[in-house]
Amino acid sequence: MPILRSLGKTCFAAAYSATRTVYGLTNRAMTSPSMPFIVCYHRVVENFVRSAATSIPSMLISVKMLERHIDWLAKRFAIVSLDDIGRHLQTPGSFRRPLAAITFDDGYGDVYEHAMPLLQRKGVPAAVFVVSDLVGTGKPQVFDRLYILLRTLQSGRLPLATRIAPALRQIGVTGLDTRTHVSTGNEALDVMTVLLNGLSRETVDRLIAELEGRVAVSEQALKECTPLTWDMIDAMSRNGFTIGSHTRSHTLLTSETLEMAGQQLIQSKTAIESKLKAEVKHFAYPDGRFNPAVVESVHAAGYRFAYSICGVRDSKFPLLTIPRTVLWERASLNAWGGFSPAVMTCHVHGAFESQRRCAHDHSEMGLGEKNGTIN
Repeated sequence: MPILRSLGKTCFAAAYSATRTVYGLTNRAMTSPSMPFIVCYHRVVENFVRSAATSIPSMLISVKMLERHIDWLAKRFAIVSLDDIGRHLQTPGSFRRPLAAITFDDGYGDVYEHAMPLLQRKGVPAAVFVVSDLVGTGKPQVFDRLYILLRTLQSGRLPLATRIAPALRQIGVTGLDTRTHVSTGNEALDVMTVLLNGLSRETVDRLIAELEGRVAVSEQALKECTPLTWDMIDAMSRNGFTIGSHTRSHTLLTSETLEMAGQQLIQSKTAIESKLKAEVKHFAYPDGRFNPAVVESVHAAGYRFAYSICGVRDSKFPLLTIPRTVLWERASLNAWGGFSPAVMTCHVHGAFESQRRCAHDHSEMGLGEKNGTIN
C-alpha cells in the first residue's frame, strides 16, 4: 500500500506540475496568491536512516535533504525572516519576489548543531520556536520519550498494544483500545498517537515512568532528542535566527482551561524575553491546534504573529493563524526515492492539502468552551 500511495503521489505531482493550472486547483492560490510559503521542520540530523531507527521519522530531515530544499526554494523565492513575513502581510507589495521562510518547531539541539551552520553558509535566515521549560534541561519531549520506549518494546511476536497492556493496568487505565486500525506502517507511531489522544498529560507521564521501570532504552537515542540550551539560543539569536515561543511545555492548548492556556502563553514569552532581552513577537501552536478561544488568548498574551500547520485562518486574527507546511526527509521524494521538483511544487501551492481536510477541528462548535475549558 505505501508503494501504491507513493506512485499515486508521484503521478499526481507530475500531472499537476505539467498542467500549470496552479490558481485553479489550489487552496493557497484561491485564497491569497501572495501568501508566503512558510516551511515547518523539526529535527535536523546527519543520517536519516540511522536516526529514524529510534526517532519519529516524520520529524526528521537530514542536512543533505535540507540543503536540497533550501536550494530549490532559493531559486523561486526570497527566503526572508519572520519579521519580513509579518511586514509583507501587513503591507503587501513590500517585496518584488514571492516570499518563503524557514522555521523549526520544538527547539531541538540538533537545529543548532546541524541546521545553523548550513543556513549561515547560505546566508538564509530562519526561526526556531522553543518550549521554554525544556530549554537547558537535557530532557526530551514527552512524545519523544514515549516513542523511544514503544520502539524498544516493539519486538517479538506479540503486538505492541499487548506488550504495554500490563503497564496501562498498573497505572489504572482501562478501556483504552490501543489497537490501531488505520496503520501508518509504523506500529509505535500508531500506538503513541492513540495514547497521546486518549490520555491526559498527567496519565501519559505516569505511563512513561511505568514503562521506564520495565525496559531499558538507548541513552544515545534519548541524547539525540535533547533540547537547545539558553547559550545555544542566544548564539542563534545573535546569528540571524528569530526566536519564538512554543508554550512552556508543548501543551496542546485546545485541551487546557483558558487560565492554563494563558499561563503557558504568557510565561513562555516572559521567560524567553528575560533571557534574550528582546521582545518575542512570534508563536507557533503545538501540533497546530487552535480554536477561536485559543487565538484570543494568543492575542491577549501580546504575540503579534502566530503560525499553524494548515490552511485554516481566523478571519478576526489572520496574523495569528498564518499557515505553514510541514516538510521532512521523504516529503519531497518521488516513488523512486529521488528528490522531486514536481512534488515540491505541489507542497508550495497546497495541492496535496486540497485533497484532504485538516486533521484538527478549529471551529468554535467543535472545540468550543465547556465549563471554562477550551475543549
